[in-house]
Amino acid sequence: MTLQSAAPSDRKTGKEGYLTDLATRPALKYVGFALLLAWHYALWFVPHMFTQTELLDERVTISWLVNLGATVVSLLLIAFMLGRKRHLSAYRWLYVAAPALTCLATLAICLIPQVFTVPGLAYALSFFLGITESVMWILWGERYACVKANFTLRHIGTTFGLTLLGTIILAWVLPSYVTTAFVSLLPIASGMLLVAARRDGSRAFPVLLPKSAAQGGLKNMVAVSIITFLASVACYFLVAIIPWEVLPTGDVSFTLGILGGAAIMLGIAGISIASKDKASIFKMFPWLLVLLIAAFALFLADEVAFFPAFIMATGISSLLEILLIMYFGILTSKGYVTPAVAFAFSGAFVRAGIAVGNTWAVGYEHAPELAFAITPETCLGLMCVLAVLLVPLVRQEFNIVALTAAPPTKAEIDEICSEVAKEFSLSGREAEILVLIARGYTTNNMAEKLVISPYTVNTHVRHIYEKMQIHKRSELLNYLNMQRSDF
Repeated sequence: MTLQSAAPSDRKTGKEGYLTDLATRPALKYVGFALLLAWHYALWFVPHMFTQTELLDERVTISWLVNLGATVVSLLLIAFMLGRKRHLSAYRWLYVAAPALTCLATLAICLIPQVFTVPGLAYALSFFLGITESVMWILWGERYACVKANFTLRHIGTTFGLTLLGTIILAWVLPSYVTTAFVSLLPIASGMLLVAARRDGSRAFPVLLPKSAAQGGLKNMVAVSIITFLASVACYFLVAIIPWEVLPTGDVSFTLGILGGAAIMLGIAGISIASKDKASIFKMFPWLLVLLIAAFALFLADEVAFFPAFIMATGISSLLEILLIMYFGILTSKGYVTPAVAFAFSGAFVRAGIAVGNTWAVGYEHAPELAFAITPETCLGLMCVLAVLLVPLVRQEFNIVALTAAPPTKAEIDEICSEVAKEFSLSGREAEILVLIARGYTTNNMAEKLVISPYTVNTHVRHIYEKMQIHKRSELLNYLNMQRSDF
């Protein structure tokens, strides 16, 4: 449940109105965030992005690992510092600063000749890009929380798939310097859509459930995040251990892998549309692990199969964080966690896994005799780990449905009323009235039971609304039902 701002925004006209309409349509509202992800993949996966060096230069690889590490640390640190009460979107200057700085740092790392002759400068710029990207990531997460984004496969799959497909193909076919300029402008376009999206007037965030009531959702998130982290480690170990020199398309294979990810995303969206949304993210996510196991099998089968294994693994690695966003989006809308925590987890755990998997494979490359001896056994071990992970991943589907759909018991409602009273500092009388509201009492019934006037009851109810930032009785009842009635 997401509350809408009480004050509607003025209708914009002209270019501003067009951008606002574009940014708030069910599917198109995800374009801005998709452009941010497209920027990341174009920067690190399109061969001629760096005009002064090659994509697979060791300094570029280390820069990418530094960028991944900075993103992981920044996402988790921002979410931790914001806590349950504050929001990054309150700092309005970030809406301009983050996209602009991301654009400038992209141009600097790609164009300035001295960047890679002095590797420390490249690493510093990569770290800085991780910070600015994390800020935009959280800002988009908070915006989606305010506009009741439901993170459906049909909308996100179609939007992300088409956006990645279009931007990566353009970045691939354009001349080198034009590609760099084009990719550097993607964060600006994302920022413009983010600013336009705010003009719809929605400013209220989902009211968070009390900490004790939200523990189930957080445990579910941690479990899925750990599973995805391990899957990301396996995924990118496979990507990095395959020698790109033997691939028929050379370093362009990385670009093709991202395009493969976009194609898989569109395929998943198509399945969702064909099944009339019965194919939820919970059901589709485990199949990616099955595909990853198949990619390992192809790699072990024959050198001829290296190319499809590489494309599959690269494509899957590009999808995991998008799928986690959808996975956690429901818990965010129900008030189990803040949008900052949900988006931080979705990005941090996947990118941490990619960094670990890539570093692991690079370690093998620096010890070729050891790698030759144990790489097949390592891959077999990772296949077994992925197969084992399927069991708890499927189990999380039932857990999340139980959290968001199963009706709460009377004992759960009484417990949440008690926790709400503590969380929002309700008075003793307000706590009594809250319990009666949860049990379905009308104003007159409550007045008779508590031996007070209906006017006094309404005054207490109004105070409850103000303290909880809730506007009407139906929203309060939905909240007390642990926000399960609108799943």
